[in-house]
Amino acid sequence: MNKDEPLISVLLPAYKVEKYIAHCIETIQNQTYKNIEIIIVDDCSPDNSGKIAEEYGKKDSRIKVFHHEINKGLSATRNTGIENSHGEYLTFIDSDDWVSEDYVEYLYKIIKNTESDIAVSRNFFTSRFNEQIKEDKIYATTSEDMLCDILYNRIHVGVWNRLYKRSIIGEKRFRIESKTGEGMQYNTLVIPTASRIGMGLRRVYTYNVDNDTSATKLPNLEKQSYGSIENMDYIKKNMVPRSKRLDDAVEYQYFTTSLYALTHIVRSKAKKENLDFYNCLVKYCRKISLKTLKMELTFKQKIKSILTFISPVLTVKLAIFWRYNLGRKQRV
Repeated sequence: MNKDEPLISVLLPAYKVEKYIAHCIETIQNQTYKNIEIIIVDDCSPDNSGKIAEEYGKKDSRIKVFHHEINKGLSATRNTGIENSHGEYLTFIDSDDWVSEDYVEYLYKIIKNTESDIAVSRNFFTSRFNEQIKEDKIYATTSEDMLCDILYNRIHVGVWNRLYKRSIIGEKRFRIESKTGEGMQYNTLVIPTASRIGMGLRRVYTYNVDNDTSATKLPNLEKQSYGSIENMDYIKKNMVPRSKRLDDAVEYQYFTTSLYALTHIVRSKAKKENLDFYNCLVKYCRKISLKTLKMELTFKQKIKSILTFISPVLTVKLAIFWRYNLGRKQRV
């Protein structure tokens, strides 16, 4: 271990991942960058996730396992990880995913090459797609550009596949009241404090799209519909600093989040039980759709906005068919 290299904390939440967590831990143990600590937080998991983590901790002094006495949710679990870590840099990994052996090394290389506070790989593998990019590029960007990338859905919204300098995190924590969208909430809190963000293109993280117990796979209106809108209300109110460009980006994300919330009502066939909310979402999506055409959209996004103006419900039904019936959205 090169003690001249900064300590990097790798933070894992553990909840109902007994099928995957061993593989995840092993890919972290095998990192080419050796000066790491692995902080695993068992959120009172009802399966053997916590026990498996403990077994690995007995054999590897870099692994520290913490247990919640009651289930507190993902945000509180990540906060526990932050509070018990000691690294100069932090990275988050979901414990049903896995990483390449140079995951930490590559992200730290981006930090060094760009003199940045946050490193991001714009791309990632999935459990169904493992083609590496042909040519890498590392460059620096601004916090506003990165926020626009996130809010316009150009890059993933999560905190994984990134490396954060502890000094910009400070006392900032995940909002425990968030029912969903914790990553976007946290990124809109932390990214504005970064003086510079480093970007890379290589894929070094694998996102597992085959975990049927994942929160993104199981319909839950309280989280995915009501919770997602509540989260965007919080971001819209609290994200600072702001500009006209960022206001537009937040509005676009509110628009796509509203479609997401509507999608889960339609998918769950729960229109009747949620009629007022359903009608509110339909009305808002149609109202704002043409306004988004003046924003920083791709051609495909503009087509989606036009289709939404014609029929928000048809738009989400097509999305449901594309994603859940055809199994698309697996390539990244």
